[in-house]
Amino acid sequence: MIYYTVYKITNRINGKFYIGKHKTRDLDDGYFGSGTILKKAIQKHGRENFTKEILHIFDNEREMNLKEQELVQINER
Repeated sequence: MIYYTVYKITNRINGKFYIGKHKTRDLDDGYFGSGTILKKAIQKHGRENFTKEILHIFDNEREMNLKEQELVQINER
């Protein structure tokens, strides 16, 4: 089975967060985002200062993409 997830990674030091999406067969695959800004923040603050939570799990890519877009737009306001 393939899972289509929307997740949130939060910096515990400053409260900033990243919303992303990920397609996987294993919900516990260790994936921790791929954004450039996120990677720089992890380098600066250390992986131990970030938490990841899966916000939504879908059974198709379309719903995953729509939810990620919605959440990113809400948080850009």
